[in-house]
Amino acid sequence: MRAERSRAEALGTGRAAATARSLYLRWLELRHGRRGVPWSLHGEPFRIDPRVRHLLPSSAEPALFAYLHRAIRPGDVIVDAGGFLGAYPIVEARWAGPSGRVVTFEPSPRSAAVARAHFEMNPEGSRITLIEAAVGDRAGTALLASHDEPYRNQILVEQPEGWYHSDAAEASYHDEPKGSYHTVRVTTIDKVCCDLAIRPTLIRMDVQGAEIAALEGAREIIRTGRGTLRIVVEMHPQLWQSFGVTPQSARDRLEALGVGARPLEGNDPFAADGHAILEYI
Repeated sequence: MRAERSRAEALGTGRAAATARSLYLRWLELRHGRRGVPWSLHGEPFRIDPRVRHLLPSSAEPALFAYLHRAIRPGDVIVDAGGFLGAYPIVEARWAGPSGRVVTFEPSPRSAAVARAHFEMNPEGSRITLIEAAVGDRAGTALLASHDEPYRNQILVEQPEGWYHSDAAEASYHDEPKGSYHTVRVTTIDKVCCDLAIRPTLIRMDVQGAEIAALEGAREIIRTGRGTLRIVVEMHPQLWQSFGVTPQSARDRLEALGVGARPLEGNDPFAADGHAILEYI
C-alpha cells in the first residue's frame, strides 16, 4: 500500500510539473509572440522561439565558439553546413558584420522552419541565406525519417545513389530508423557557391557523420581557397561505418583534398563529437 501511494504521489508530482511547464511556455508565447524570447550563446544575445529553449544550451561547445569568435572577421563569407535551429549562423553573421554573409544548410524541414523564424526575429537574419538541403559529394535526394522527438531525432538513410546523412543526436545506424519518411534535396557546397557567386572564407560543418563526403562536395572551394579559407568540422567517427569511412580512409580522402586535420581540443582530430581544424598540406 505504501509503495502504491508513493507511485501515485510521484505520478501526481510529474503531472503537476508538466502542467506548470506547459503553462509557463504558453505564457512566454503570449508575452513575446513572434518576437521570440531573449536568449544567449556564451553571452551573445539573440531571440528564439521559446519552444526550443531546451535544444539550444547557452554554454555548449565553448572551444568551437571561442575559435569562431577569433576566426571570423568583418566582411567574411561563411558557409555553415548543418545550421540546425540557426544559433551559430546568427552569431556568425553578427561577427562578419554588415559587409559579411552567411549561407547555411539545413535538411530537416522542422529545423529549417525554426531557423527561418529565428532569422526573422534577429537583425542579422537579413544577411543569412538558408538552403533547405543536405550537403554531400553529389547532388541528388535522400530520405528523412522524422521521429517522435521534434528537431533532433531525424535521420537520412542510405539511398541507391550511395549517399546518406544524419542530423540525429542519438541515432544508431545499426538500428532500422522508425518514423515517417519524406524525400529531401541533397546538394554540394561547390554547386551552391557557384550558383550564388560566392567564395567562402570560412566553413563550419556539423553534418553528423557525412563530413568526409560533404568536404568532397567542396573540392573546388577547398582547391581555390588556399591562403584565405578556414575550415572547422565536427567529427563523428562513431557514425562513419555506415558511410563506408574509416579513420585511415578519412585521412586519405582529406589528403586527396590537400588538407590535414588537427584537433581543436584534445589530441585526436577524429575524437567522437570533437572539432578538427583542417589545414592545407
